Amino acid sequence: MDIRELHNKAMELAALAHIQKAQGNKDEAMSLFEKSYSFEYEASMSAYNSSVGEPSVSVLLRSAASLAMSCKKLREAEKLVALALSGEPPFEIAEELRNLLENINFHRHLEVKGTELLDDEVQLSISGNGVGYGYAQTDEIVSRIVLFTNLAVRTAERLSNKSFRKSGPMAPEHKKMIENSYMTPLKAASMAFRIKFGTPNEPTLPGFSNYGAIIDDITSNIELLNDNRVDVLKERISDTAYFDNFLALTKGLAPDGDTVSQFGITSIKQGEERKTYLRENREKIAETIRVSQAERGISKNKIEKGSTQTVIGILKVANATTNTVEITTNGIKVRMKVPDGLSDIVRSYWDEKVIVEYLVKSQTVNHLINIEKSKE
Repeated sequence: MDIRELHNKAMELAALAHIQKAQGNKDEAMSLFEKSYSFEYEASMSAYNSSVGEPSVSVLLRSAASLAMSCKKLREAEKLVALALSGEPPFEIAEELRNLLENINFHRHLEVKGTELLDDEVQLSISGNGVGYGYAQTDEIVSRIVLFTNLAVRTAERLSNKSFRKSGPMAPEHKKMIENSYMTPLKAASMAFRIKFGTPNEPTLPGFSNYGAIIDDITSNIELLNDNRVDVLKERISDTAYFDNFLALTKGLAPDGDTVSQFGITSIKQGEERKTYLRENREKIAETIRVSQAERGISKNKIEKGSTQTVIGILKVANATTNTVEITTNGIKVRMKVPDGLSDIVRSYWDEKVIVEYLVKSQTVNHLINIEKSKE
């Protein structure tokens, strides 16, 4: 077969593989991906050795590398991307190849050598410009551990059919979940760390069978957010406070597009590793929060970013009883109401300089929409 025929055959098999994967037939899908990769590899090497020119060579090499990733041949994918970048690919293709290489490296981060996840463990990983060989900014790591732990507790409470806890201590069984959690040392060459939920005297929590159900629920909801299926997400998290809380905590985990460009979660589901990547950036999730609040009648009109007020100041006052916070900026105090679901994220910014987006509902009532730590 010539190059075109090899490529067409590879694409045909890849399409069939995606269908099998969508139907849950993983073994059949993997077999088809491997066959597809074999044809595309041959096509790309033929193009490279025949010097057919750009952009054909780099496009075929990029396609072959993507298929290599699909059948978990990460080293082969890495070599194909390097080969493509060693030539003179067009600028746009070169950028796509670099992004692909970053994804390949991220897959390697998630597959830390010598690490075997157990059913009650979850591995978290970050990558980006602010992440190096076994190191990252302390706040980028610690804040995500705290946020993910909060998300796990809130998910446990929701799955236990408990009303949203506006204030006060968590239930004893959920407190045990935190007290019996452990973190492994960081792994060099991959900013990956594992959290283990130790099993207390009671091996199960009310409402679900094991800790894996908590992680499975979190990852399923993140995948819906990635796919922009907010309507389905609202059906899964029907309580508005829990829904807002999920969005707020997930926004904190999400990439900022600079220091951290990807956030990954690896867990065990039915004996197999499940990898989930949080692709949505923080601003996109913030927009989802605005739209959700507008739909609930917080504002008569759609809450647009341009129609809200923004203030930068220190979060100095918080009242759990009235669910209000006060931001101090240049000697001026701005008080605002905090939706129930955003209370967890607000607590993490106590005494910090923050950027707050809020809606002015009346002369005396402001409604908090979004809050983030200021980078100034």
